[in-house]
Amino acid sequence: MDTLTPELKQAVEQAGDSPVRLTDPETHRAFVLVSAEVYERLLVDAVDRREQAAFLRAAKKNAHARLFEDA
Repeated sequence: MDTLTPELKQAVEQAGDSPVRLTDPETHRAFVLVSAEVYERLLVDAVDRREQAAFLRAAKKNAHARLFEDA
């Protein structure tokens, strides 16, 4: 695992709870540096959203089946 350079550490401290945006000068790709706590929370939120979406799809399918059950 890499460690923060003094410059990155200063940028993180100045940003507080906000992410730090970085750009690779050679490729111009953008990156976002966030704390491990924020990253873990984002992962959990993504899983929660996928589970919610799956639940809604199943509920809609069930409701559709019931609607046309008597037809």
